Amino acid sequence: MSSDHALVEILSIATALSSASDLRSLLHLILSKSRMLTNSDAGSIFLVERPDRRRDPKGREELWFAVSQNATVAARAHAAGETDAFEDKMMDIRFPLTPERLVGWTALAGDVLNIADVYDLPEDLPYHFDASVDQSLNYRAVSMLCVPMRSTSGQIVGVMQLINRKHEAGSLIDPQTAVSLTRPYSQFDQQLIEALASQAAVCVERTRLLEAQQQLIDSMITLLAGAIDAKSHHTGGHCARVPELAFLLARAADAETEGPLTDFRFATTDDWREFRIGAWLHDCGKITTPEYVVDKATKLETNYNRIHEIRTRFEVLLRDAWIERLDAVLAGGHPEEADRVYAATKAELEEDFAFIASSNLGGEFFDPQKVERLSKIAQRTWLRCFDDRLGLSWEEQQRRCSETDIAADHLPALEHLLADQPWQVIPRLPEDRPDSKYGFKMDVPENLYNRGEIYNLSVSRGTLTDEERYKINEHIIQTIVMLESMPFPENLSRVCEYAGSHHETMDGRGYPRKLNAEDLSVPSRIMAIADIFEALTAADRPYKKAKTLSESVAILAGFRDRKHIDADLFALFLRSGAYRDYAERFLEPGQIDAVDVEKFL
Repeated sequence: MSSDHALVEILSIATALSSASDLRSLLHLILSKSRMLTNSDAGSIFLVERPDRRRDPKGREELWFAVSQNATVAARAHAAGETDAFEDKMMDIRFPLTPERLVGWTALAGDVLNIADVYDLPEDLPYHFDASVDQSLNYRAVSMLCVPMRSTSGQIVGVMQLINRKHEAGSLIDPQTAVSLTRPYSQFDQQLIEALASQAAVCVERTRLLEAQQQLIDSMITLLAGAIDAKSHHTGGHCARVPELAFLLARAADAETEGPLTDFRFATTDDWREFRIGAWLHDCGKITTPEYVVDKATKLETNYNRIHEIRTRFEVLLRDAWIERLDAVLAGGHPEEADRVYAATKAELEEDFAFIASSNLGGEFFDPQKVERLSKIAQRTWLRCFDDRLGLSWEEQQRRCSETDIAADHLPALEHLLADQPWQVIPRLPEDRPDSKYGFKMDVPENLYNRGEIYNLSVSRGTLTDEERYKINEHIIQTIVMLESMPFPENLSRVCEYAGSHHETMDGRGYPRKLNAEDLSVPSRIMAIADIFEALTAADRPYKKAKTLSESVAILAGFRDRKHIDADLFALFLRSGAYRDYAERFLEPGQIDAVDVEKFL
């Protein structure tokens, strides 16, 4: 073959190298071109596999048959109706990287081996030919060229091996006449294959770098998601379960061949990876959400349950009532009357504290009459004898510089049994407000937090104040801000969209951007359903009990009816059985009950 023809073939490989991404296909192309340029009957490309010493300190290096081609063996297999027999036989063969084998020597020494006849090697050489492959294939290797594949960093990443340079193109190698049908590889052949082996090494190096980069990104994503779940053991697993559920529904949508979801497709593996990353990162903003807000199981809870402070005040009042009883008796009063007054006071205190304690637990609705009773109980006073500004941090001291504070020289002081103190309000600073450039349309409370006791106990539903509910919802703002600041490549450009829109609704009343149905892609709508259904069925929340499968589906149907979620995807969620597949994998057995699917369609 002329040098001009060889140059054209090398350039064609370079073109394929710049456009293709599948390593195995590229290596097959390079090997077939190498065989064609040298008129070789067979060849293989071996890759060096090095263990991760961090995980496997005693692991050994291996050589792997990445691709193999043999015209003679393939022709015989084809004639016997076994088209892929040769490739199947050679795939996934691995052996230790040692210098005894020809390819092992080439990989370790970094030297080219150009052998005229592998069965006629001197015995004193440190390497020898392993005839076992020939025997298994009923083949006869003669001339052989082993060329190291050296990366741009100088590391040997593999070996290209060519076998049996033929006299005539297209001839097959008969084991009996192999020596007469082959000839040694020339110096030009060797230089040519060294150039092609270098291209193959670039393929391997680039692919491994890309794989390592993807693995790093995926590891960081799962690490972040795991950190969010680990931050609160009550929500542990949420970031891992939502992607699983989202994938179940996405696969069902991708398989639709008729109906409103027919046109939805994830066309490439990059599309699936982009969606998976978006699903894993959908709650990454929760890393900024205070744990006590996420886990707030009672109305008075901050970093601890403040019901104990209020109970202590009741204890003081009860102790005062007992002292008053003793004083009355010592002053000559009737013990029976003193006992009656004390018993009445004790009963009233116990009843009032029981009401406050039950109010602290939260619920579906805390009506105005209960709020009025709280205010009435709050008017009761107790006597504080110690300075309540001692032992405070400098920040708390700053908030306590108020005209309503009682100085230490005015003790003892009367305090209300319940109070909303000015220093319990933490103002929102300008930097606590979202940046307008992101287009967020959420109502932002005036204050960052309000820890007033009456204010918190008066929460009408659940345990969260308006400020805390915003802080919970703010995680989606932080998710978007975090992800939009990351330089995602083009094939991951929609990660932020998928991760940041799972709280948007079909009627445009969701958050944080109040997007309408036409603004929401199918993957974004899938994320909304997955997030809601996981939350409904989760058994690790402190503020609610896990709902059964049928209860969760019924609630999800209500979201559909109120135009919060996509009706077509909800129907597919039920028809495809994705809801039950998820339940069987992640729900407790007691949660899984019968669901009348037709009732909700």
